[in-house]
Amino acid sequence: MFILGRLLDSATRGERLTGTPSDGTAAALPGSLLRVLPIAAVVAAAWALAWLTRGSFDPADWLGYAAGCSLVLAAVLLAGTGIVPGRWALAAVGLLLALALWTALSLRWSPFPTFARDEALLVAFYAVAFLIPIVTLHHDGERRAATALVVGGLGSLAVAGALELHFADHPENLYWGGRMAFPVSYPNALAAMLLVGFWPSATLAAERRLPVVARALLLGGAAALLADFLLSQSKGGAVGLAASGIVFFAVCPFRLRALLPVGIAAAVVATQAQSLTEPYRASPEGLASAIQHGGAVAAVAAAVAAAIGLVYAVLDRHVQVGETARRVAAVLVAVAVVAGAAGGIAAFFTVVDRPTHFLGDQWRSFKHLPQKQQGSTHFFSLGSNRYDFWRVALHEFEHHPVAGIGARGFANAYLVEGRSSETPQRAHSLEMDVLSETGIVGILLLLSAGTLFFVAAWSWARRSVVGAGIFGAGTYFAVHTGVDWVWTIPEVGLPAFALLGIGASWGGGRTLSARAAVPAGAVALALALLAFLPPWLSERFVDRAYSAGTARRAADELRWARRLDPLSTDPLVAEAVLARPPVGVAPLERAVAKEPRREDLRYLLGNAYLAAGRKAAARHEFRAALRLYPGGDLARQGLARAR
Repeated sequence: MFILGRLLDSATRGERLTGTPSDGTAAALPGSLLRVLPIAAVVAAAWALAWLTRGSFDPADWLGYAAGCSLVLAAVLLAGTGIVPGRWALAAVGLLLALALWTALSLRWSPFPTFARDEALLVAFYAVAFLIPIVTLHHDGERRAATALVVGGLGSLAVAGALELHFADHPENLYWGGRMAFPVSYPNALAAMLLVGFWPSATLAAERRLPVVARALLLGGAAALLADFLLSQSKGGAVGLAASGIVFFAVCPFRLRALLPVGIAAAVVATQAQSLTEPYRASPEGLASAIQHGGAVAAVAAAVAAAIGLVYAVLDRHVQVGETARRVAAVLVAVAVVAGAAGGIAAFFTVVDRPTHFLGDQWRSFKHLPQKQQGSTHFFSLGSNRYDFWRVALHEFEHHPVAGIGARGFANAYLVEGRSSETPQRAHSLEMDVLSETGIVGILLLLSAGTLFFVAAWSWARRSVVGAGIFGAGTYFAVHTGVDWVWTIPEVGLPAFALLGIGASWGGGRTLSARAAVPAGAVALALALLAFLPPWLSERFVDRAYSAGTARRAADELRWARRLDPLSTDPLVAEAVLARPPVGVAPLERAVAKEPRREDLRYLLGNAYLAAGRKAAARHEFRAALRLYPGGDLARQGLARAR
């Protein structure tokens, strides 16, 4: 809190001294703190979800946080402190909410109505994360403080994760396939969550108006984000970082000022790349020590970058670079970039004898999952089943172009049409998911909303180095969600949408009229109490039923679970599990009636029929399960038992 206050105070004084025009810079510091603090709800939600649930995408884990953030938004609006958002930001969030509504409507034709509802609620959660900053932040000083709050949370998470690797008794449990999987258990999602904060963190370190200690810490945090990215070895993260870097430096109005802190963080981490990627190459016997060493190296890299950042920030306060020197430096940097690009192209054609054959080999490698670990790092292993995922998604779009197959329906389609042994829930691309599941209507809403998010953030990006950093963060998120399923993991989306909201906040300072604020606050309150909270409470009652001491108490818990979430089949499955055959058949029959295209429910019902001695009915359900998942060994084994 003290550091946040110092950020606000110094930023406001800096704007006054430099004469930078900004509405509301004369606002009192306590008022600015109160306006920045709602962002803390989003940061805390992302932090807790990552650390406490290991990056879970189960709605039972994140719906409670969604309700809490919505209540914060409702409190801001109903208290009369919300400000008028800019028209582009308002249009963007309107389109995002329209996408949430269309996704909710698709439960009528989705094979998984409950999951479709959950996807709609996730989109609404992201809209809430975007709305909080655009109705609270008044001026650039508050934007910088709010940005520091978000990236400070991500940087602290990166440092805490690195330290946990070093001090854990069994660090191998925090890794997956030679890649860091803590605190988020999916390495690609871990990289995505952290790298969303890299460009804003580095640009805040370049902001002269901030305290030198804060700038040093932010630069250390930027290095920690990069170090953990190398520990996770995410190819999607590398693609997103490269693409967002190009956009960032193209957009940033102060490229040379941003280049130095970015270069410091990158150089400090690059010198330790060998140690940070060593666990991927380590033998089973040396894996634990390699992981512990990698965690220590990441933490030390953050500390070294912070120390260098402190020296840089002090010198930056006292050294003035003339216009001629800046021009010369700009020319030298441009020459270096062009020379580097030309050298890379020349090296490619020198090393690769037959480039077209090489590219063909890489394309064939991309289309198939490698049978064994390849290369010295995961970055050089191109193979995956994404090609097959995308093939199925496009096939579904061809057959259902307007409305799609229903939200979260890809999982059902891939069980039938997939050529790999994987059973993915998502198509590993947001655009492919939306195309196949919600059709042309959904993809138009998504692309329109995405475009307006960047339009809304453009103004600050073109006049502020931090604004350009947020623009880069949005670009990173857009690129990475296009090649992976990180959209579905709220720990990734929450900081991204919060940063975009900060960049898109208008800063006009005009307070919303009661005529607009009260209905908007009422909608946010209803979203919390009527949309997010009931299914979350329902899952709590289901959990309590499993641990209830008596059958009567379990029945009471499940009765409440069904009342709160009549759409869900979880209470019915719990009732069947807790019952004795043949009593458990009836709730499973009701569950299958709710979601007849659920292969797992068909299998459970087949087992229940088999236990009750109803072999003909069991065979019918096992055959239905096999039609929904031809590769399902469990259903095939059940059918053999029923014969």
